[in-house]
Amino acid sequence: MKDSTVVVFIVVSMVILLIISLSVLWFFYHTQNKIIKLKLKEQAAKIEYHKNLLLNTIKTQENERARIAGELHDDVASKLNVVHLNIHLLKKLSGNTPEHAKIIDHIETSLNESIHRTRVISHELMPQVLKKFGFHYALHELAQSINVTGSFHLFVKDSHLCEISDDFKILHLFRIIQELLSNTIKYARAQYININFEKTVDHIIMTYQDDGIGFDAEKSSEGLGLYNIKTRSELLGGDVTFKNSEEQTGSICIVKFKKDE
Repeated sequence: MKDSTVVVFIVVSMVILLIISLSVLWFFYHTQNKIIKLKLKEQAAKIEYHKNLLLNTIKTQENERARIAGELHDDVASKLNVVHLNIHLLKKLSGNTPEHAKIIDHIETSLNESIHRTRVISHELMPQVLKKFGFHYALHELAQSINVTGSFHLFVKDSHLCEISDDFKILHLFRIIQELLSNTIKYARAQYININFEKTVDHIIMTYQDDGIGFDAEKSSEGLGLYNIKTRSELLGGDVTFKNSEEQTGSICIVKFKKDE
């Protein structure tokens, strides 16, 4: 009888210990799971916060660019044009002495250069053609302005496939292309640049390729220009890939993002 009591006691004790152990394990697992979920939630909140902060920063930057571009175009350029008109009238009214004519011509030349530069800066800050006529037209005008220099040959293919209704997204993509062109012109020693657009069921893919010297991915990733490209690609809801061509005769940038729903 005593032996059976001992056995029962041992079995009951083991069951209780097992229950306690399982309870401790469950509590530990549950607690750890809650901690992990909380950390993931905090991390997601931080990412969302930084994303919104970045988005608002870029929006503020673009709004300020638009404001400055408007001031340059509507105010500064207009006043320079008035001065130019007065210089032209002064030229007619002057005594036509060689000294006076030379001074007026010099002023007129400087003024024309200032007017031209003001228009260029205004266009770079906020391309009006993009707002008025759309991405396709703006991109081909950009190609024309580069090709007319004779130093580079920019070819754009199928830009009409890039159907984006969101004006801010269009601006992001245009800024990415501007940054890529700037990098090519400054560093790549290229002659030919190709920009191609493809459309899949869910995505738009832009491929930018030049025939320059390529780039060191590790060193280039530290640059502000490529950081801006990556940032704007993320704000487009997509991703960007940089690589050298298989022939090692140029660099390739692929931007892939979802189409508007």
